[in-house]
Amino acid sequence: GTCINNTSVMMFKKGSFEIGATVYPVAIKYDPQFGDAFWNSSKYGMVTYLLRMMTSWAIVCSVWYMPPMTRQPEEDAVQFANRVKSAIARQGGLVDLLW
Repeated sequence: GTCINNTSVMMFKKGSFEIGATVYPVAIKYDPQFGDAFWNSSKYGMVTYLLRMMTSWAIVCSVWYMPPMTRQPEEDAVQFANRVKSAIARQGGLVDLLW
C-alpha cells in the first residue's frame, strides 16, 4: 500500500488480493520529531532532501504488525483490499482515502 505524507492511506492495487493468499498487514507511521522521512519534491530538490535525511538526528517510526487477514467468501478483491487498507489506516491513525 501507499501512504501520502504520513497522513493518509491510498487505494491498494487489487492484484495481490486476487490470488487468495493470506495478507499480513503492517501499519507504519513516521514521527517527524527529529526529521521528516517524506520528500516533498515541490519544496526540496533531491540533493537537499538527501542531505536533510543524512543529517537528521534520527528517523523514528511506529510499526504495528497486525493479525493476518484472509478474503471472505462474499468479498471480491477490491472489497478485500479496502478492508485491509481501512484496518491499516485505523491502526496507524491515518485517513482512509477512497482513491
